[in-house]
Order: sequence, then C-alpha cells, then structure tokens
Amino acid sequence: MHFTTERKRLVKMLEIIRRKWPWQRVKERDVRLFACAARVFVSANEIVAGEESLVLEDGGCVVRLDQFLTLLKTYKYKRNITIQVDEGCLRMFRTTMPVRLYTKEVLPPGDFFIGRVTDVWLTGHTAPTSPRP
Repeated sequence: MHFTTERKRLVKMLEIIRRKWPWQRVKERDVRLFACAARVFVSANEIVAGEESLVLEDGGCVVRLDQFLTLLKTYKYKRNITIQVDEGCLRMFRTTMPVRLYTKEVLPPGDFFIGRVTDVWLTGHTAPTSPRP
C-alpha cells in the first residue's frame, strides 16, 4: 500500500472514529487503514471514514489507533504525508511502526460515486476558470 494524503484530514478522521459511542460496550484499540478507489479509509468502532487521496498502490492493514494518531500529530508542520505499508511495517518519512493483517486485496466499503480525482491539494494551485460571457 502506498498513498499520499492531507495530514489534517487523516487526523480528523481518526479522532472521529476513536470515540466510544453510546451503543458500544468497549472502544476498539486498533484501526483498519486501507487505500483503494482513489481514497484512503479508516475503520474502527463500527464507523468507516474516507477521504480522497493519491493512491499509488492499493492495500490494507491494521495498526494501533492511539499510536498511529500520536505519530501523525508529531508531523504537525507537514501538510501532506506519504505512507508506505508492506507485510512488515508502516513507513512515514523516517518513522516506522508495526502492522498486522496486511493485504493487497481490498475493496471500498460499499457503493459510492467515484468522481473526478484532482491533484489541486497537492500543488496548492487553483484550476483556471473561464471568464463569464
């Protein structure tokens, strides 16, 4: 698995799914992280969140939620992050952390519309607009 995404959005998704909701008996400690269909998804506590991202290689894994969230927050000055995952570990910049249940075979969580993927957030430029007649 190999993808680039906006760090703040990934942090926000992880903070939302780590909450303990009233219908749950216990809060999950692990998060399922997977990338496919031009999106990155996180899943825990019966909630799935996804965000449009630059996905270079599909895949999925399970990591410790609090440990992964803390790691992401240490890079607070980075706007975008690139994450690579294989059978052994997750790599982000010069940091590694262990993963479990790595797979290259993943599917998006349900049917949804896949729109036009743009890379505007990577370049920081806005698309040119045509003048009104």
